[in-house]
Order: sequence, then structure tokens, then C-alpha cells
Amino acid sequence: MRILLFTTLSFLISLNTFSQAWVDCGIKGGYGVTMLTNGNIWSEPSVEPLISPGYSYGGKLGLNFNLNYQITTDFLFRSANQKYLFQPNGGDSDWTKNIKYTSFDIPLLFRHNSENGSFLELGPQISFISGAEETLDGNTTDMSNYFAKTNFGAVVGFGSFMLGAQNTYLVFGLRVHYGFQDLLTSEAGKGQNAYYPINKGELDDVEPGFQFDKYQKTSPLSALLYLELNYDLAYLVRSECKRTALRFF
Repeated sequence: MRILLFTTLSFLISLNTFSQAWVDCGIKGGYGVTMLTNGNIWSEPSVEPLISPGYSYGGKLGLNFNLNYQITTDFLFRSANQKYLFQPNGGDSDWTKNIKYTSFDIPLLFRHNSENGSFLELGPQISFISGAEETLDGNTTDMSNYFAKTNFGAVVGFGSFMLGAQNTYLVFGLRVHYGFQDLLTSEAGKGQNAYYPINKGELDDVEPGFQFDKYQKTSPLSALLYLELNYDLAYLVRSECKRTALRFF
């Protein structure tokens, strides 16, 4: 909520400060690799995190101060996966488990546009987890209570303008997101030595009552390729009475 208030306040201040600025909007979609990072899981030889696909789509609103500097706010739906290969007996009885979770993401990014058409963007992101499920042996189970409702992280991305005409243009880029906070809740074993996804006895074949030496947090990580279609919506003008208004193209 504080981030949303800060975004609104910054946007309003900017409207009154940059009389030559303009506003753009757009739609975007991305596809790439998503994963759950956890030091214990990654170092456990009986569990292999597999490359898992994910996607995202939504809209964008941007405030351009000039041709080089811009602040953008995205509103994105994201679907992320993490598939694990369990090898408790050295390959004799391998099996997989897939964890899927969805979220609504709001990144607030500062973007620098270079003269050659490339850009770099970075900033914070807040994610609202809307659901989670686990698929095992063809059966899907709701695991929403295992995941925290919100997660705060950071985004860095880069890309380039591809083509455009008048005030419509297409952008291609790569965006990496990392969540700073732990995704798991106490019901998932947060703070314990046996936690999701191995807290249902998944590694008892390796060691009865298997548990890690200490707890480590689980954080989301993703790298998605994006296509973004932008439209320059309106520019800011200041009247003789010093009031700022939007004038549409």
C-alpha cells in the first residue's frame, strides 16, 4: 500500500514539475524461466530443481520526462512454475513434483532510453500471490496456504526499440525479477528444518525423518523475454494560469 501511495504522489508531483513531459501506455507479454531459490534444496543431491517455464502479461503506464528518462508502472498477471525431480534411491524410483503459483505484480521502474534505441530499467516490485497448487502423480492439490500473500522484490531489465510509426512502437527486452522475502508460511514449515517441498516425507527413503541442518528462505526468481506495444497517449501542457493538463495526441 505504501508503494502505491508513493507511486501516486510521485506521479502527481511530476505532472506539476515537467511541463514538456508526455504519458504513454501499452500492453505487454513475456515468457521465460521461473524458479524457486533455496540453498538447502539446491545443494541436496536427492532433489534436482528443473528448468521451469512461466509467463506474464498485462499493461503499462509511463511518464516520460524527456526522450531519455521515464518512470513506468506495470500491472501484470504472472504464472510461475518450479518442477522438482526427486531421486531418493539414486535413480531407481525417480519422480517429479510441479509447483505452480500465480501473482499480480506491480513494478515501479526507472527507465533510461539511449540515443541508439536501447534502454535499461530497474526498480522495486510488489507481488500479490493469488494462488498456488502442487501436481503430483497427475493429482493437483491447492497449496495456497503454504505461500505468503505478498512478496517484495526488485526488477532489472534491458532491451531495445524494434520498430514504430508516429506515436506507436514495439519494444523487445529481457527482465529479471528476484523476490527478497520468504515465500513460505508457517504452514509450509517456515522456520523449521523440514519445510516445503520436502515436509511430507519426500526424502524419508534417503533418511527416515529427513530434515536440513537449518532453515533457509525460499525466494522467487524469474527471467522473462518481453514484447511491449506502446502508444504515446498524451502530453502535458501548462496554461497561462499555471495549471497542468493532459492534451491527447
